[in-house]
Amino acid sequence: MVEVDDKLAAWNVKEEDYPSNKSIEEKLRFLLRYAVLAPSGPNTQPWKVHLRGNEVMLMADFSRSLPSVDSNNRTLFMSNGCFLANLLIAAEHFGFGYDIKYLPEGIESDKIAVIGFDEEGARARNFPDLFNMITKRHTNRKPYEDRQIEAEKLRSMANCINEPGFKLDILTDDYGKGAMAEILAEAHKIQLGNKEFRRELASWVRPNNSDKKDGLPGYAFGYTDFESYFGSFIFGTFDMSGSRARIETAYMRASPAVGVLSSDKDDRLTWILAGMLFEKLFLAATEMGVCFDLFSQPMGIPKLREEMSEILKANYPQILIRMGYADPAKHTPRRPVEEVLVS
Repeated sequence: MVEVDDKLAAWNVKEEDYPSNKSIEEKLRFLLRYAVLAPSGPNTQPWKVHLRGNEVMLMADFSRSLPSVDSNNRTLFMSNGCFLANLLIAAEHFGFGYDIKYLPEGIESDKIAVIGFDEEGARARNFPDLFNMITKRHTNRKPYEDRQIEAEKLRSMANCINEPGFKLDILTDDYGKGAMAEILAEAHKIQLGNKEFRRELASWVRPNNSDKKDGLPGYAFGYTDFESYFGSFIFGTFDMSGSRARIETAYMRASPAVGVLSSDKDDRLTWILAGMLFEKLFLAATEMGVCFDLFSQPMGIPKLREEMSEILKANYPQILIRMGYADPAKHTPRRPVEEVLVS
């Protein structure tokens, strides 16, 4: 019988278990234990991996796509970008060099990237050494403390998004936070009022004692064990859009900062790169003790995305982030490497 806590076992990976005397394939298998800890919405973990020798091929797992929630798979590709960032940060930490080819078979293929690794000495780093944050990073949906994020930390987070074609807006004023809160509230009302959207999202909500290694246990939303038994049914059956909108609006208005990651383009490669940049940002924030709560809903509604673009003077907002301080939250489940490897 599977132990309930087995769904969190992937988070227990230890640096000292690195197989330094084994083959490069075994070493890369170990690095993938950090890659699978990447965030995905709503913890669908939409990736699969082929590993052979010194090469890793990352593929999108469209069987885990969300046709109603994420109709163009934008979030799916961003999630795979987060996976890639974790993998490469771990690789750099253990001294690997690498060459990466994005979308090697074209933009319509399921192949996200092919990465060739070598052990002949680390090259110039593409990421800061945020390796130790991979196992600590988590989404925190709690209300945040009533204290400001230090200006130095806000600057450091903004500086994480240093690639051409991308920018991070951080809003700390009441007007900016309020505008994003209202847009998020409208997104909730539109999407959670849609039965198919609600049912699809509800299919990924789990009881707290579920042994499934994906999806969102009720505790991620603050549900007690008893409440979590009915969470999926209630979420999928009843239109809770009004109450959810009120809660999220209040949380966002009260948070010390709201961030929006935007891009100049809006295609699959951009989504992958946005995911990589976002994960770097998320890990850097974790190192600074700053919590993130994540929202992609407004980006799925063209008129709301356009409103965000006008306010921010940005082409394509990609993700909305609530930022602040709170007590740590519990990790959500992850599938182990063995369950994402394919031949």
